[in-house]
Amino acid sequence: MANEISGNRYNLTDAIIRQSERVGSTPAGKAGNAGSQVNGGRSFQDILNEQLTQRISFSKHANQRTEERNIQISENDLSRLEDACDKAQQKGIKDALIVMNDSAFIVNAPNKVVITVVDKNEMRSNVFTNIDGALFL
Repeated sequence: MANEISGNRYNLTDAIIRQSERVGSTPAGKAGNAGSQVNGGRSFQDILNEQLTQRISFSKHANQRTEERNIQISENDLSRLEDACDKAQQKGIKDALIVMNDSAFIVNAPNKVVITVVDKNEMRSNVFTNIDGALFL
């Protein structure tokens, strides 16, 4: 077995291969391979796919604004926001203003993160800056 650290450098490839070999080697009587179900019956591929299809999230600031302004966001609204983020990304928009229902959301589209939320009363007297585009749902 080669050292993981040699000459003050960490060999990531060797470490991954060794870890794969450890996962692949199972006690007698148990079937298994490197892609076997490990984490609560979920395979590595399932976990990876879940992470790659990231759901929309809210920054701490956006969560505070949502609570302060009593803005209700349903699962359907979250799905619509995710779709809007995908559309914004396809158009090359990084920071988008998404107007939906009676609220406006400033969203970082590539990361699918809501930066802030404004209700309909504040939309009228607000100037939105540092956005690349707007979507009206």
